[in-house]
Amino acid sequence: MTNKHHTLFLILFFGAAILLSSCKKYLEIEAPATQLTGETVFKNDATAISAQLAIYAQMEAEGFPYSMIMNTGLSSDELANYSFNTNASDLFTNNLTADNAYVANTWNSLYKYIYQANAVLEGVLQSASLSESVKKQLTGEAKFTRAFCHFYLVNLFGDVPIAITTNYEINAAAPRKDMMAVYDQMIQDLNEAKDLLSENFLDNGTKTSTERVRPTKWAALALLSRAYLYLGKWDLAAQTASQIIANNQLFSVVSDLNKVFLKNSREAIWQLMAVLPNFNTYAGGLLILTSSPGEVALSPQLVNSFQATDKRKLNWIGSVTVGSNTYYYPYKYKVGQNVTTISEYTMVLRMGEIFLIRAEALARQNDLDGALNDLNVIRGRAGLTQMLATSQPAILDSISNERNAELFTEFGDRWLNLKRTGSVTLILQPVKGADWTPGTDELYPIPQQEIIRNPALNQNLGY
Repeated sequence: MTNKHHTLFLILFFGAAILLSSCKKYLEIEAPATQLTGETVFKNDATAISAQLAIYAQMEAEGFPYSMIMNTGLSSDELANYSFNTNASDLFTNNLTADNAYVANTWNSLYKYIYQANAVLEGVLQSASLSESVKKQLTGEAKFTRAFCHFYLVNLFGDVPIAITTNYEINAAAPRKDMMAVYDQMIQDLNEAKDLLSENFLDNGTKTSTERVRPTKWAALALLSRAYLYLGKWDLAAQTASQIIANNQLFSVVSDLNKVFLKNSREAIWQLMAVLPNFNTYAGGLLILTSSPGEVALSPQLVNSFQATDKRKLNWIGSVTVGSNTYYYPYKYKVGQNVTTISEYTMVLRMGEIFLIRAEALARQNDLDGALNDLNVIRGRAGLTQMLATSQPAILDSISNERNAELFTEFGDRWLNLKRTGSVTLILQPVKGADWTPGTDELYPIPQQEIIRNPALNQNLGY
């Protein structure tokens, strides 16, 4: 990117940050009143930190978590569609086209956040005035952000371009890289991030904080353990998850299901702070039903998959009856719209997943006792009887069931894991029927506008 383009980006970037003024804890630092050049932004610690924090604020303000829930929930069997919007309907029927606006928005958002993280990395590297501790932390946060976004891109779209620069000419002609190359970059970023990031949660400066909204070493390890699981590197997945579980000074599985998703919950490894007026989270504001659904509701398949005594069904699923119809909705977040008190933040990474990652990784290495111990932590909290099975297939099947019950409507976990485990057609074919096409519907199409802009991109099969 030229200096002119870089300057323009930073002007727009900080303009967006300033507009998010309701997020005072994220963005207390005032940007300079004059034009923001790269040199100005990264001249002092405060404005440099604000540049990175603005990315998280933007994720939440733009509703990125909600779009992930809705898109992947419709694609899988978590959500039923009640919208007349063709973008939603096509996700639900797995009848996507390359001009689907919801899919394009996901692609564009993820690459935008990567671009912004790369701008921070370049700004920090070129700065001669930032403190070494801030340089280290921001480099770690930006690399973590880049890895986080690449993870979702590669799992939603398959082979994708790897973006590690702000150079427009390079990015505009970047070809798709195979999934392993993307994972290699992701793991490199996360391994570097975990060694750079603070072990403690930080405020919008350099002080320790109770807010869990800035990524730490533990967030990098959490995403790293997930990446190893997806790659089938069971020993590394278990070892990495174990480091987080061992840190019981900061983290634990919260026993009260109604307190798991509160802001600064001990279960939280990374959350996105509330930034919009009258909302705690998009998931609470838009998914909690008070009347007939305007967009989505939980699918009967999901609701009926819970055991009757499962506390998660009782505490994490709500319902509303309209006439003779009863609709179910996710009720992990308890706060809807038009509120003034902030009590919930969007959960991105949490301990429930980490225990399930280690349980599966241990089971696949035939450490059945260890797998059962972790599995029963999650089952016990849900009020279910302890799993006693001793065969590997039975334990793996139970882990899969627990993952569905524990992590439903959380950042696409169900959709991604159906594909990861090779069970997507087995599960979805009976539900979707003729709307499901094996070998095609597993991946979203590359947005048509991106293919037009970049001749180096080729389309996924079937689109």
